[in-house]
Amino acid sequence: MSEPTTPEATEPAADAPDSADAGVSEAPATDADAADSAVADAAGPASGEAAPVAPRKRRGLILILVLIGIVVVLAIVAVIAESIARQQASALIADQVRSTLQLEADHPVDVTIEGVSVLWQALSGRIDKVTVDAADVSFGELIGDLTLIAEGTPIDTAQPADSVQAVYRVAEADVAALAGFLAGSVVNDVQLDEREIRFQTAFSFFGVDFSVGLGVTPSAQDGQLAFTPSSVVLGDERLDAADLQQQFGPIVEPLLTSRLFCVAQYLPQALALTAVQVGDEQLVVVFGAENVALGGPEFSTLGTCS
Repeated sequence: MSEPTTPEATEPAADAPDSADAGVSEAPATDADAADSAVADAAGPASGEAAPVAPRKRRGLILILVLIGIVVVLAIVAVIAESIARQQASALIADQVRSTLQLEADHPVDVTIEGVSVLWQALSGRIDKVTVDAADVSFGELIGDLTLIAEGTPIDTAQPADSVQAVYRVAEADVAALAGFLAGSVVNDVQLDEREIRFQTAFSFFGVDFSVGLGVTPSAQDGQLAFTPSSVVLGDERLDAADLQQQFGPIVEPLLTSRLFCVAQYLPQALALTAVQVGDEQLVVVFGAENVALGGPEFSTLGTCS
């Protein structure tokens, strides 16, 4: 009995495409896809990712901050140095003024150094202007406020300064201290009026004492204050001193004699008495010098009257 014949399995064709791949074909890249890719590259990293800071920019910012810090520190140091230099210079000048004028060590003296920077002026070798104020300075019987002004002063005090001026102001109430230099007898009710120092005094005429008003005009005379009678008031009548002298001659001579007060002896020899003025409320005495060294003997020696 013969075996039944089994049909042979049929092999698939080798060239047949894979069923999974058969339905999908790879599409070629288009121009639109290329444009989208360029836009994405230009847009940078996706949102949520921080853009890195360029190292050069970071270093430049740090350098600027460091430079600003250095400038600020230098400015602070300069301000402190200027303040210290101004204080030290003012204290030195004040001590020198006290020594020259023979004032007490604690006598108040205010010093003002003009100009923007003391350090800069010191480096240039000259101080532009210095003003010194001292209140209640005694010149013998007188008490007044003294102002010293020095301009163009070299740091080397052996070199001459351009100019030095001293202004001495005596209040009306303190002028009475000069009573002994205004007239030969008792002086009362001293007033400053119309460029004269006016006061009441006694005058003896043929053994009879009279109270008269006398006006004197101060002037500068060889380092002295000269008080010259310029008017006389008898009762309600005011007479010119020169006319009275002409009429009565020697009889009124004791009343009309000029009197002197030496003021140069209280200031450095270099400062010459240049002017005297009578204001409404004060007597002003002015001294001056030019091209004189503040460290020279002319400023360390007091003046005299000839």
